[in-house]
Order: sequence, then structure tokens, then C-alpha cells
Amino acid sequence: MRRAIERYLNRIWYGPSRPGIPLRILSGLYFKWWARRLTRPTARPPVPVIVVGNLTVGGGGKTPVVIALARHLQKRGIQVAVISRGYGGSEPGEPERVPPDGDPGHFGDEPIEIAQTSGVTVWVCRSRLAALKAAVSAGAEAVIADDGLQHGALPRSFEICVVDGVRGLGNRQLLPAGPMRQPLSRIGTVDQVMIKGGQWHWPRALRYSLEPVAITSLDGTEQQPVEDYSGVEVDAACGIAHPDSFFRMLTETGMRIRQHRIHADHHDYQSGDLAGLQGPVMVTAKDAVKLARHDLGVDVRVVRVEARIPRSFLDRLNEHLQEFFRGQ
Repeated sequence: MRRAIERYLNRIWYGPSRPGIPLRILSGLYFKWWARRLTRPTARPPVPVIVVGNLTVGGGGKTPVVIALARHLQKRGIQVAVISRGYGGSEPGEPERVPPDGDPGHFGDEPIEIAQTSGVTVWVCRSRLAALKAAVSAGAEAVIADDGLQHGALPRSFEICVVDGVRGLGNRQLLPAGPMRQPLSRIGTVDQVMIKGGQWHWPRALRYSLEPVAITSLDGTEQQPVEDYSGVEVDAACGIAHPDSFFRMLTETGMRIRQHRIHADHHDYQSGDLAGLQGPVMVTAKDAVKLARHDLGVDVRVVRVEARIPRSFLDRLNEHLQEFFRGQ
């Protein structure tokens, strides 16, 4: 049902059809209800807080950017933590530290993926402000917020808005008539717009890419170069916001997709979800977090990707951190 609703809304949001009157009325109510959260908060955080978010619902590539930035800060000797609401999990009311082998049903799939891949401490809480306080109390010198542009209670020092360059901002209308969580004017208040692929353009935006770097087993103990699968027939399955981007990436690596399974974003996989597929079945790292809990009876391979971020942006981020620390 969720996937059917997603397909219906995506046709309206990113297609030529104009949303009907009921959806437009609901968008007006959404604007009035969330008006206080539609602008950038001004409070200064205790440490640099870098928010990686988007204005639309899902699919911008936030998580790989978060991981890349966390690794960058680590290399500079900065003790960094990541905070998240833990969407798709139970969204605890008190901050909890995410173990790499934690239950995605409790912590959410993306926080566990970040904990497994980045090597930094990850905190989840329904209140990102509470998660920030927990991270700072535990010694974090800088914090990256996975999502949170719309979280008005979270102070921040730097905002990054990621945009899928293939889909752009759709019809630019607010939910549910369009994919926008905030008005278009909000994009003018962020510190950096970063566009993933495609042809969509925004003034002074930087482009980044997601590059497949390895094919691994579900548990990560086996690893192969992506080139080993060029020309190989594979199945593909994913439960992400923009599945076409995953299938397109597989095709661009030379894989021949035989058939695929598309599930709703943050799909809670069960043992039978890949039944009938011949394999090898290619999945995303986000899907792998949940699939690893099951005996699947089919060869599942994980396509590991990394965000390639322009050096110019990393230099700018370094300057921001230096300015923040000088101002303390």
C-alpha cells in the first residue's frame, strides 16, 4: 500500500499532472500548521553543527554525504558524532547511542548504516536537540545532523541542502500537493546547495556524485571490484525513495538487470521478499541493514557507494570550522 501511494504521489509531484484541489487545500493547511518551522533557526550551537538535509521528501543522497563528511572530519583529527531522528525505527524519546549491529527496527536503517560505515558515534532521538546535547556531553567536537533542515529546535552553524539533479524539486509545491517540505525560498538561506547528477541547476550550487566502489556480501566479509560484474545478469531489489537511480547506476556499471523488486522507502524486509529471484541480487547498503537479519535462500550482494564531494567544498567547510572555533 505504501509503495502504491508513493508511486501515485510521485506521478503528481514529478510529472505533468497538476495536483487536484484536495491536495492543494491540504498544502495550504500544511503551510499554516508548520509556518514556524519553515524558516532557518538562528540559535548558536555549542559546537559546529552541520545539517545535511533536503527540501523535498527523500531521495537526495543525504546519507552518503553524511558519511563522507564524517570521514573527512575524522581525518582532520576532529571528534565527530552524527545525530538522527532514526526514521523507520521506534524514534526513542531519550538519546540512544547506535551500535553497528543494532536492530534497525529500533534505531532505523540509516543510523545503523552510518554507524557501520563511517566509524563515528551515532545518536538517535526523536528530539535532535536532545541528541545534540548527548553527543556533546560524550565529547563530540563537531556534530553532523542526518536530515534536520526542518527541525526548528536544533541550532546549527552550517546547512547543506542536497538535491537529486534528475528529479530536481518537482512541481515546487508544498506537501502533499508537491514534494516540498519547506517553501522554495528556504533554499536561499542554506549555506550550500549540492546537486547529485542530472541536469537540474541552481545558482552557486556544487555537484557531487555517488560512485559504486565495491560489491560485498551482506556481512561485508567478502568484497569484489564492481568491474567483476560488468556484463553479468543480476536481479535488483531496493526500498529507497528513488529506486530508478539505483537501477540506473547498476546499468551504468555494465550489469544486465534481469528483473527487480521495488519496495517502499525504509521497507521492513521479510524472509520471503526476495523469493523467486535467481540471483545474484543487488541491493543498497540501506537495504542490507535489514536483509542481514534473515535467512534469504538467495545470493545477495551489496553495492557499496561513496559520495565524491568537490575539494572546494571541503576547503570551505574547513574554513567554517576554523572560524567557529576562533569565535568560541
